[in-house]
Amino acid sequence: MSNPFHLRWLQGWSFQTVLMEGHVQIEAHGFGIRLRTPLLAGESPRSGADRLVLQEDRRRRSLYHSWRSSQLQHPLPAPTKEVLFASGGLFAEGSPYLVDVIEEVSELVLAA
Repeated sequence: MSNPFHLRWLQGWSFQTVLMEGHVQIEAHGFGIRLRTPLLAGESPRSGADRLVLQEDRRRRSLYHSWRSSQLQHPLPAPTKEVLFASGGLFAEGSPYLVDVIEEVSELVLAA
């Protein structure tokens, strides 16, 4: 196996094995990002590279779907001043985090 190496089923990615902090790690370069993971015991560099890209793909899909679902939901109404004061903590009287309401908007304005 040469270093760096490519996997046929992962187009756009190049991998290399590196020795870092006394451990063998797989480093992936592709699509403007660099990923790194330790090589597990008994794992080949090819399966480690496949695992690394699969984990990153799952993470990015999860973030995308989370973002999409938040875009489709209606925003929650803002809590009233009484609710914030009654809870105490960060919004108690005299707190440095307390912000005075200058103007209240009567209707929701959405940016296009």
